[in-house]
Amino acid sequence: MLNPAIIIILTTIASICMLYYGANLLISGALSAASRFKISDTLVSITLIAGATSLPELFILFQAIHNPGGSTLAYGTILGSNFANIGLVLGISILISSKNKFSFNFSSFKPYFLISLYATFIFCIYGLNIESLWVKKLFSIVMIFLIFLYIYKLKKETGNYPETKDIVVVPKREIFLFILSGAALLALGSGLLVRIGSELQLLGISSAIIGSIYFALASSSPEIFTSLFAIFKYKKYDVVVGNVIGSNLANIFIFGLITLIFSSELINIPLQSLSLLFTLEISLFCIFFIYYISNKKENTIHVHSIVGFSIISVYYLFY
Repeated sequence: MLNPAIIIILTTIASICMLYYGANLLISGALSAASRFKISDTLVSITLIAGATSLPELFILFQAIHNPGGSTLAYGTILGSNFANIGLVLGISILISSKNKFSFNFSSFKPYFLISLYATFIFCIYGLNIESLWVKKLFSIVMIFLIFLYIYKLKKETGNYPETKDIVVVPKREIFLFILSGAALLALGSGLLVRIGSELQLLGISSAIIGSIYFALASSSPEIFTSLFAIFKYKKYDVVVGNVIGSNLANIFIFGLITLIFSSELINIPLQSLSLLFTLEISLFCIFFIYYISNKKENTIHVHSIVGFSIISVYYLFY
């Protein structure tokens, strides 16, 4: 009989391997699809990659909504995941790009930032203790509408896909297999992290430590590993930004769809958490916009690593 500590270590290693290879397969398949069909990094990151990395939240929400207090659990999952996407995924990505400054096309992402702000605002209002069922259903419809507006804004960009020597283009027949296999491994790896966190709780480890490390990583580990591959292997910073925006919007869309279909209870979430997520998104947009203005409205902005450090600090100090 193996020692519980050894089992936890082995399971952690297995989950990291799944996340590593899953991210590699997903990024390779998605960038190959972009190269094959001549679409931009922006489009492929906020559709294929963001959708695949949001699968764990989809499974959790469908399971949570049927349980007592499921509405609060489902809402808290999306709130925490979206906050972790910004605080951990984007924060870490900007921080580790200290030598080569984190550079992305702000101009192409600007309309998606704005839609994300609108969607997050409606999502946060939904989290208030609203008793009227029809009002909550209306908010669910608005959240879904905003995502369709987001989809409408997506335009196929042809002829501007930058050729990269590091990208080994996958054959067309294997692209879908790479993306599907990558998404499945990411979902399994993040699921193992949740199980490890639960086991550590039984061993008496502090819930605060487990929540801020294992559960936070479990919800955002697909995005984190995918972003690390995008940066270190392919130098694709636009993929990171698109993944964060697309994942957050996909999470809100999933929540809006589920609450529209199923009846929801009152949501017991502190107001401070709701306001913090929305404030962080506004602050981040303003910071990027200041970079854009100071850069004489050039499409590409270069963000200093101190911004990443600040975002991570906000996540751990306040959330």
